[in-house]
Amino acid sequence: MPQEQEKFQHAVFSVLEAVMFENWLRFYFISEKPDAPADKDGQKPLFVAVPDKGMQRIKELYPHLLPLAEEVNGKEITFEISRAAVCNFVLLHLDGKIMERNTAAMIFDSTLFQVHMQLFHTWVQVHEDQLDREFLDFGAWRNLFDQWRESKAARDLAEKLFLSLQR
Repeated sequence: MPQEQEKFQHAVFSVLEAVMFENWLRFYFISEKPDAPADKDGQKPLFVAVPDKGMQRIKELYPHLLPLAEEVNGKEITFEISRAAVCNFVLLHLDGKIMERNTAAMIFDSTLFQVHMQLFHTWVQVHEDQLDREFLDFGAWRNLFDQWRESKAARDLAEKLFLSLQR
């Protein structure tokens, strides 16, 4: 594989890791603030609430992802806030550091990133009950996803996604 292609793939997987990590935070550290006002449907907003001990473990095990945890911790969970947190993290901590400057937009728009992001979201949906049974640290999530991604079913899905996005 040519070096440029290898660097691009590495950048894609670094951005994907940020997406996965933010999703992991929302999956395991979702909380309701009792004193938060309800919305027009009577629903109380949900927040990311990582306890101090959890933040310490993130700092020890995943220090490169700590700024993302700090960004979302205590914030309401909305699509816009999640997307902004990931984008800000990529721009501030990856772009120009682990990838060439000003390539983040190209990564987000790439077919490779889109396919792997869709694979990840499919994996979470398919394995939600398993993931919900017990707390799994982020490393376990990455390993389980990587193993699933190597399965024939996931490879077939990836091929179909690549073809559909190429059109």
